[in-house]
Amino acid sequence: MLFLPAFAQKQKPPKPSVPNEPKKKEQPKEDKDAGSDENKVREIVAFLEFVLNTLGNSSTSSRDKDVVISESYSKIFRDAKVQVEDDLDEEREVVTNKDVVSYLKDISFFFEDVKFEFSIDKIEKGLNAEGLIFYKVSLQRNLSGKSADGKPVSNIIPRFVEVNYNPKEQDLKIVSIYTHEFNEKEVLVNWWNQLSLEWKSVFRKKLGLKDSVTLNDIKKIVSLEELDLSGNRILQTFEPLSQLKTIKRLNLSGTNFSDISPLRNLSELIELNLSQTSVSDLSYLKYANKLTRLNIKGTKVKDIAVLQRMPLLESLNLASTAIADFTPVSSLSQLVSANLKNTAFSDISSIGKLNNLDELNIAQTQVRELATLGGLKKLEMLTIDSTQVQDISALSKLENLKQLNANYSLISDLKPLQKLPNLEKIYCDQTPVKKELAESFMLLCPKTLVIYDSHDLKTWWSALTPGWKEIISKIAKINSDPTKEELARIGNIDSINFGSNKLITDLEPLRKLQNLSVIIANNTAIRDLSPIRDHKQLLLLNICNTSVNDLTPLRLLNQLKIVLADRCQITSLEPLQKINGLEKIYVDESGVNDINAREFLSVNPKCLLVYKTVHLYRWWRNITSSWKAIFLEQIPDTTRESLHRLIELDKFHFKDSPVSDLSGLSEFIHLKELNFSGTSITDVSPIESIKELRSLRAVGSPIQKIESLGQLTELEDLDISNTPIEDLYPLWTLQKLKNLNCSGTQIKRLDAIEKLLNLEHLDCSNTNVSKLAPLDYLHLKILKCFNTRISSRTIENFISSHQECKVIYYR
Repeated sequence: MLFLPAFAQKQKPPKPSVPNEPKKKEQPKEDKDAGSDENKVREIVAFLEFVLNTLGNSSTSSRDKDVVISESYSKIFRDAKVQVEDDLDEEREVVTNKDVVSYLKDISFFFEDVKFEFSIDKIEKGLNAEGLIFYKVSLQRNLSGKSADGKPVSNIIPRFVEVNYNPKEQDLKIVSIYTHEFNEKEVLVNWWNQLSLEWKSVFRKKLGLKDSVTLNDIKKIVSLEELDLSGNRILQTFEPLSQLKTIKRLNLSGTNFSDISPLRNLSELIELNLSQTSVSDLSYLKYANKLTRLNIKGTKVKDIAVLQRMPLLESLNLASTAIADFTPVSSLSQLVSANLKNTAFSDISSIGKLNNLDELNIAQTQVRELATLGGLKKLEMLTIDSTQVQDISALSKLENLKQLNANYSLISDLKPLQKLPNLEKIYCDQTPVKKELAESFMLLCPKTLVIYDSHDLKTWWSALTPGWKEIISKIAKINSDPTKEELARIGNIDSINFGSNKLITDLEPLRKLQNLSVIIANNTAIRDLSPIRDHKQLLLLNICNTSVNDLTPLRLLNQLKIVLADRCQITSLEPLQKINGLEKIYVDESGVNDINAREFLSVNPKCLLVYKTVHLYRWWRNITSSWKAIFLEQIPDTTRESLHRLIELDKFHFKDSPVSDLSGLSEFIHLKELNFSGTSITDVSPIESIKELRSLRAVGSPIQKIESLGQLTELEDLDISNTPIEDLYPLWTLQKLKNLNCSGTQIKRLDAIEKLLNLEHLDCSNTNVSKLAPLDYLHLKILKCFNTRISSRTIENFISSHQECKVIYYR
């Protein structure tokens, strides 16, 4: 058990006199005991020293260290985002700042055993920009001990600890620790300059940067949430990853990655792919407790104890590893998919209680019996290929099972599967299951396909129509009466084109071609897409000019990129909404309308949806030349793809244009943010396409009528500054509004916003407003009201009754 000093168990902070009006910068009254402040600060520094030494002491248990990192530190630090300048690596040449939690974690990373000693030189007291007390502690930090690689450590450097006093909480907390004054620009620029050309190339490509990289670009880089480096064999070091603190999805598969330590502080990770790398040690992931997907297939990992600290894992791939102990997997109660293929896994009981599993692969393992799988009620796909399993009676309770892969196993009886209502396929090639048994099963269960012997391809071929035989013969380059070897090649076909072949009326023969990535079936008589519902590799599908009216069979084809379905009878895109990788959908002259399109794009905003080309061409011809000029700055041409990309934008900005109304936006269906200035617009007319706006910035324009703004009930941010608007009354309906800027307008009263209970930021500067009474019941965080008719007394009263609000005021 970790015992904390008395200070950490119960702290009584000083209570200095804090001015009621921070902006007047009045000096606080001295405490009766002038030394009490300094004593408390010394206690905080002493506790800091205790925390660091607890983490640096090799005899401290892992559990106690975890308590310090997750809980104890918060007793003296303002929050987990407090910045600490790194002083743990003597060889580091660039100033690096870390969140305090990351800093604390790194003590165990850099040292085997180490001791911190603080010698306080002086404590200075002052007021910060908000007029609140803070203390700056100047001290000498003596570090001695042994590094993680066994080298002696001994150095002394000056350090500064800043401690803020919070009058509301009556508490003292550390807000920063440093040796050099923090300069974010310098830190980021230095980090970028230290990167190799290969890393710079990776980030440039990710952000689409061609010219010189700006500070803002670097900030975007270190704020990335997704990064795919799969297959990159050029990168030799991965230390730059340690700066991507907000990264959530990281793919390092097939790279030279081996040392996982750069990931030790990436606590926001939810998806991590390390497959086919040389990684052998996962211990540095012990704080990655938000992970939902982890892939270490084909790595050198042997120990997976760290998985017990990942309670949210849903997908786990341990295939082709040398893991000996799979016990930690049993604690992953949220696991949905597990791949243990080609491992030493043998004890099925360790996963028998993972009730959320819907996909399990234990092929090429030492598993012999499945008795404990009977409780996995959600299991949909089970793979036991190349195992010694004989008895599958335990599967009789798996009512959701859809597919069983049991090739090269010892199963000989399929009766336990007869009453499974959702079973679609059983793969049992090269097993004791013979023709009679398979056919009798399919007779009893006609919805289930049993693939029991390779020679069934011959049967399939014989059943094909002459039209289909001709098509497949040409593509696979086989004879009309193919040999067994030729038939085997059919399964490898990855694309098929039978467009404009009127003899084709259905896609049933394609059920066998599971590796298809491209299907061209336009101008045929097909109606139903069900036969390709399991084509997981499908990337492109062309069904233009067919009678297809339902896309539901495509719902689970997650690799699908392009769907061409012009002039079909499709009215709903809902089945495609969850296919995140979709890039383009063409449904011109179908039943898809603006409502369908808006619903689809709200879920899949990156996909280009082409659905009303004729309408858009007519719209383009009718809009003014001014609007055309604005739009041509956004798109390279007026092809149907470009026009649809334009009207599907969710953000649109323009300025310095003579347009007098917003009619040009009438076809936009997904607009969430609109920003314009320097126009001739006088009236923000009620346009259906912008009623879902979340943000509107209409500044520097002669807008006088804002009645229609009351209809934009989804607005959260509104800026109408520097316009001749006189009355805010129409805004009273905007209940979701959080930010309002009406500075530089002709308004005199704020009555219209007294019911906007979600309003947080208000700027009414440079107006004739004289009263703040309408704001009494609002929970404002920031109020800007300088250069108004509001009296100083009114401001004082407002500050007194709204101490949580920052007021910016002068006359």
